[in-house]
Amino acid sequence: MKGSTMRRKKTRRRALRRTTSRASSARAKTSRRDSRRATSRRTASSSEKTPRQKSRVKKSRVKKSRVKKTERRKLQRTRVISRNITRSMRLGKGIAWVIAAEVRVAAGATLTVADGATILIRNGRVPQSRIRRAALIFDPGSRLVAKRFSVRACGADDRPAKVSDNGGIWFLGTHHAGASDGISVRKVPGAMPSLYRARAISTAYLGRLDVYDSPATGRVLDIGDDIDGFKLIGVGPEEWKVSEVRTSHAGDDGFDLTNSRIELDRLVVRHPTEDGLNVSSSRLAIRKSLVLEVVKTKETDRDLFDLETDDGASYVELIHGCRVKVRGVFGDQVHLVSKEMPVPDVRADHETPYRFDGRLKRDALVFSITED
Repeated sequence: MKGSTMRRKKTRRRALRRTTSRASSARAKTSRRDSRRATSRRTASSSEKTPRQKSRVKKSRVKKSRVKKTERRKLQRTRVISRNITRSMRLGKGIAWVIAAEVRVAAGATLTVADGATILIRNGRVPQSRIRRAALIFDPGSRLVAKRFSVRACGADDRPAKVSDNGGIWFLGTHHAGASDGISVRKVPGAMPSLYRARAISTAYLGRLDVYDSPATGRVLDIGDDIDGFKLIGVGPEEWKVSEVRTSHAGDDGFDLTNSRIELDRLVVRHPTEDGLNVSSSRLAIRKSLVLEVVKTKETDRDLFDLETDDGASYVELIHGCRVKVRGVFGDQVHLVSKEMPVPDVRADHETPYRFDGRLKRDALVFSITED
């Protein structure tokens, strides 16, 4: 009897301990649940923002998104071209195509450039190049097929640079013989003509100055051999089917024609190192818009129009209806025929500012017959 009583007491004590343990566990769970609910309420309360706070958050997100897009652009793929293009080739969008040498598009080859594509020309000396710089040169008989694309300078790291120390872009034709800056074109009867077709070409920081820093001594050297940013030699009207050209911050002249005859819908030249438009024994017709921004600086002999007559007269025709916006020194030893544009000072070595902004109701002509 006594043993039976002891067993019952032990059983009751065990049951009491289990009950106490369960109650303690339930209280702990309740406490944790209440704590989570309180934290959730505090979080919800703190997340309720005023309209101004919400606007700031939205702007911050937009800014971060823009930064990410910029970083993606900087990290875009690059492909280096350092050999002549002897067979037809296509340059796609989304890749920075780097010209790292004097690259020539050979006769018979077609270079197709995707709409919106970017071509970079690397700055710096290239000893193997005839012009001692990297350049993209379309030989006589070559072809360009494009819509809109851009060409600009880049540094040794193949990132776009705001320095012009390269050979620029050249288009050579079969219309007429000519030579400039060490590159020459011969007129060969029966030769396959060039064909350059594009809606718009934009360039920035192409060409180079007369002077450069010597890599050996670090001194500034004047070699007297500057390179224009955008140059045509011997190109005829049937070879040139480009509607619009835009150049900015060229290392020498902004747009250069040598022994050529072409038409453009629009031409925009901004902030070249020297002349805005250099026309040598050539004829240029502009139908819709001409913008020349050659704001006067401390440099002299920096004109809107530089017309040379080595192999014949030079003409710039502005068709009626053309919007003309020019600012700078007009040029010396040139002539202007226009009912609307003011008469410029064309005396030799003058620095008189000239400005005109308006739409022509009649044709205008800038020309030079024998003087340059």
